[in-house]
Amino acid sequence: MKVEDFKDFLNGRGEEYEWAEGAHDGNDGIYVRNKLYDAETHYTHSVIDKHELNALLAYSRQGKNVEKITRVTGFFSKVGSWNKGKTGELKDRYRNTEI
Repeated sequence: MKVEDFKDFLNGRGEEYEWAEGAHDGNDGIYVRNKLYDAETHYTHSVIDKHELNALLAYSRQGKNVEKITRVTGFFSKVGSWNKGKTGELKDRYRNTEI
């Protein structure tokens, strides 16, 4: 992917990404903040040139798009769709390992 094409893509998706030119450890590139996952990634120009868009965007999530699943009363449920109260109950649960 070309650097200018990457910038154009990011400009077209301002609700999802913020970006700025900048250097990191002496390497010029682009800082990209993924608003959904609140993750910031620095891409050097050479990395952008070597990778396709999908790979670059996957790095912007930094592994934060893992879906949590729990088992309650014999059923599996995706935690991401739960409301604030239900996720609070999940955090309060404990597992009794004593026999």
